[in-house]
Amino acid sequence: MAICPIIIDHQPQYLRQQANVSSLLLMPYGLGTMISHFCDEATELHADDVIIIAPADVGEEYARRIETTSEGRASIKTPKELDQILHGFEPSDLLLLIDTRYWPVEGFDLAGMVKRCMNGPWALHAVADRSNVDAAREYVRMDDRGFVRMVRRYYDGVTWSETGAIPYSVVPAAAVEDVAFSSLADLRSTLAERGMLSQDVPVCSGIADLTYERTFLAFVDRVLSTTIAESRNSNGSFLGKDVLVGRGCTIHSSARIVGPVIVQDDVTIEKGVTIVGPAVIGAGSIVQANASIMQSTLAGGSTLASEVQVRHSLICGSCTECPIKQRQSQDTPVPTSIQTGDPCDIHTANDQHGPTQFSRWVYQTTKLTIDTTVATVALLLLSPITLIVMILVKLDSPGPIFFGHEREGKDGKIFRCWKFRTMVADAHKKQRELYKTNKCDGPQFKLDHDPRITRVGGWLRATNLDEIPQLFNVLKGEMSIVGPRPSPFRENQICIPWRRARLSVRPGITGLWQVCRHDRESGDFHQWIAYDMKYVTHASLWVDFKIVLATFLTLGGQRNVPEHWIIGHKDYVKPLSTRNKPTAA
Repeated sequence: MAICPIIIDHQPQYLRQQANVSSLLLMPYGLGTMISHFCDEATELHADDVIIIAPADVGEEYARRIETTSEGRASIKTPKELDQILHGFEPSDLLLLIDTRYWPVEGFDLAGMVKRCMNGPWALHAVADRSNVDAAREYVRMDDRGFVRMVRRYYDGVTWSETGAIPYSVVPAAAVEDVAFSSLADLRSTLAERGMLSQDVPVCSGIADLTYERTFLAFVDRVLSTTIAESRNSNGSFLGKDVLVGRGCTIHSSARIVGPVIVQDDVTIEKGVTIVGPAVIGAGSIVQANASIMQSTLAGGSTLASEVQVRHSLICGSCTECPIKQRQSQDTPVPTSIQTGDPCDIHTANDQHGPTQFSRWVYQTTKLTIDTTVATVALLLLSPITLIVMILVKLDSPGPIFFGHEREGKDGKIFRCWKFRTMVADAHKKQRELYKTNKCDGPQFKLDHDPRITRVGGWLRATNLDEIPQLFNVLKGEMSIVGPRPSPFRENQICIPWRRARLSVRPGITGLWQVCRHDRESGDFHQWIAYDMKYVTHASLWVDFKIVLATFLTLGGQRNVPEHWIIGHKDYVKPLSTRNKPTAA
C-alpha cells in the first residue's frame, strides 16, 4: 500500500497583489517554508513524492521556487496529469489531500489520519465545526391559505450545526478516479453522492483561515513562538534573546533586533535596521539600510528598500515604499478566522481599537476579580441563612434542596444555574398545561398565583433568597454579580440581536433590567430586550456599582429606579402606557 500526498495550493488576494509567483506554500513556516514542512511530514510517513495542484496563472518562476524550496521532493501536476497518475494507483493505495488555506491551530495529525484510514475502505475528513453563536436561520410555516402559523429559528451549535473548513482528508485512491473537485468540501460531497462510506474527524483545536492576511500573521506568530522554544531546547543559533538566526546570514552590527524574531538562511540585514518582533524574515531576503520592520513577515527572497517602515504586514517581493493598507480593507469583514477555540488572538494594526480593547480587557479582568471576592465573602456571611433555608426547603415539600436549570452563558456556553427549589418536584411537567394563563408578552413564563410554588418557595422568591446558590456559579466564572439575567435557549432564541448582545458577557445575579423595569403587570419583554442591550453597550465598573446599589434600594427589584440614574443620560425606555399616544398640537 502506498501513500501519495496531494497539496492544493492557493494564492490569496493579498499575495496576488504583491507578486504573481507567490502562494501559501512558499510562505515562511518556522525555519523553512510551508512546502518544506509538508515534505518533511511526507518523509515521516514514508510517502511518495508530494504532488502539488498549483494556483492558476503562476508561471514558470513559481515552479522553479517550488523545486528549490522543496529540494526536489515536490512536483507540480495539472489536473489532466493528476488524473493519469490516479489511474496508475493500486486500489489499496491512499491519497493524503491537503488544503493550504486551512491550518489546524495545533498542527496536522497526518499520521493519525492515515493510520485510522488503514482500518477500513472509507474516506476520512478532518472537519471544523462551523458553529457560530451569532448565526441563525429561520423557517416559516404557512397554512393552506398562505397565512404564517409558525416561525422556527435554528441557532448554530444549539439546534443546528454545519460542517466548516476541511484542512485535510485521507481517501482511497480508487474513489477519486474521474472525480473533479476544487476543494476538499467538494470532494466530500461528491463521494457522499457516489455512496462512498466516509467519516468526519472533528478538529477541536481550531482552524486558521489563511485567505485573510491578518489571520496569516497571527498564525505565523504562533508558529514562530513554537519554533523558537524548540530551537532553544536543541541549541539553535541565537542572536540575543529570542532572536533565532539561520545559516549564511549577514547582519550589520548597528542593526537592532528585538525578539521574538526568526531570521532564516542567507538573509542580509544592513546598517541601522530595526526589527521588532514577532517577525519572520524569509530566506534570501534583503533589508536595506535604516528600514524598520514591526510585527511583520517578509516572504523568502523579498527586498525591503532603505528607510521604508512596515508594520503588521506581509511583504512579498520588492517593497520600495510604505505598503498601502488597501489590502486590509479587502480583508474585512473577516469571517470566523479561527473557527473553533481561538488561541491565535488577532491584533490588528488599527491604533484606534487598541485603547478600547485594552480598556475592555481591564474591565473584564477587574470585574472577574471583584466577582470572585464578593461571592466568597457573601457565601461566608450568608452561611447561617443558607443552612436555615436548606432545612426549611427540605421540611416544606418532598424533593431536592437545590434546583439546577441549564442556561446559556457567555458565548452561548451551557451551564447549570443553581437556585433553592421553590416549586414542587415535577413543576416542569405542569408548565405546558399552564401556558394558556401566562401573563407575559414574551418567551418568559409567569403567573400571578402559580400553583406549583411551595409555601417556603413563595417567601424565598419574595426576598430573592432563592438565588443565593448562584454565588457558586459566580465563583466558577459562569456568572457575574451584575449582568443580563441567565436564560435558557428557549427564551434567548426570540430576538437575534438581543441574544448576540447578552451572550457577549457573563450573565448576572442582578442587572439593569431587574432594577429599572416598570411594566411588570403589562408584560415587559420589550423592556427586557432594551435594558439588556443598553447594559452591554454601557457596561463599566461604575455602572455595575450603581446597579448593585439600586438592587438594595429597590429590595431586589421590587421597585424601580430611573434608567438615567444608572447610565447617566435620559435616553430611557418609555413605559408601555405612554407609548404611541398622540401628542398635543
